Amino acid sequence: MKTIAIILGALLIAPALLAADVESLLNEASGVKPGDSKAWVAARDRITALGEAALPDLLAAGAEANWTNDGWVRALVAETCRLRIEKPEVAQAVDKPNGLDPAVYKLMRKPEPHCQHHLKNLGADGTPLMLERWRWTFDIYEFSKGEDGKLERECYAKALLFAPGFNADRRARFALESALRDANVPAAWRQIAAVSFAQTGGTDALPTLNELFDDASQDASVREACGWAYGRVADIKSADALKARLTGDGLSPELQRALLTGVGLLGSSWTWKARGPMLQAAGDEVREACARMLVDALKIMPAEVNSISTALALTAYEASLDWVTELARTGEIQPVRDAAKACIEPLQTAVKRNK
Repeated sequence: MKTIAIILGALLIAPALLAADVESLLNEASGVKPGDSKAWVAARDRITALGEAALPDLLAAGAEANWTNDGWVRALVAETCRLRIEKPEVAQAVDKPNGLDPAVYKLMRKPEPHCQHHLKNLGADGTPLMLERWRWTFDIYEFSKGEDGKLERECYAKALLFAPGFNADRRARFALESALRDANVPAAWRQIAAVSFAQTGGTDALPTLNELFDDASQDASVREACGWAYGRVADIKSADALKARLTGDGLSPELQRALLTGVGLLGSSWTWKARGPMLQAAGDEVREACARMLVDALKIMPAEVNSISTALALTAYEASLDWVTELARTGEIQPVRDAAKACIEPLQTAVKRNK
């Protein structure tokens, strides 16, 4: 009986000891600095070595509620390790995308590395593993030598930043904001981070987008990307942010066009339809705001008629056709009347197609 009691006691104590081990190891791993691949791999492997017995604790630690400003790195560690234990095939797909393998992409008619489509199709399971690669192990990937390696590196980095946004995985918002704010990250990569950050952060992304767009010390291309990114925040607050900046002074033509692109993306009739009937009222409000913004833009920046016309056609707000037609007749100066007239036919086509 004494032996049985000892065994039962050990069985009861073992889960508690394991949970304590997981807790300690998660704390250790989450303290590894970005880019310290050696320390990270060692810390990660100590967790995954616990095997399936650790899965319940890792699942709890990686729960979506734990992906907060203060807790997201620890939650990322937990989810990364859980997926490596539970779904090694997903980890392999992120660790070594086929499209980065020269033996694969060199067989293509256009022999360039490609992995964006592959990674985005992994869905939410891929997100933690992509963020792991971005944060800790990107620089130890064995790219090819020379120009091929440069193309592979560019392709991989952009895909890692793009896919979480494509899947609107809110867990990625803090990592994407960090990449967007990092002046050491190439501007072309920060552009992708800006749009993905908007897709994952929603209205919470607006203060950062406002700050960086308004900051004249930022790289111009990053500010442009913030302009586009407003269009990925499906809320009237984003329309307000766009309007405040379109009516401001001192913007370069490039930044004006970026904002106009953002207006078109935000007001897109197709995109709002895809969100379903439950959001129709919100979509109608946003689309009207965008259409009015664009008609007002014709009055103050008629030289940007191409960008405005494209955005109006994307929004395809029926009443805007009357507004543009009236402006073509009564605009205060000839360039405004001409710009409005140039918008009528493509807008007519878009409105008709949208019915």
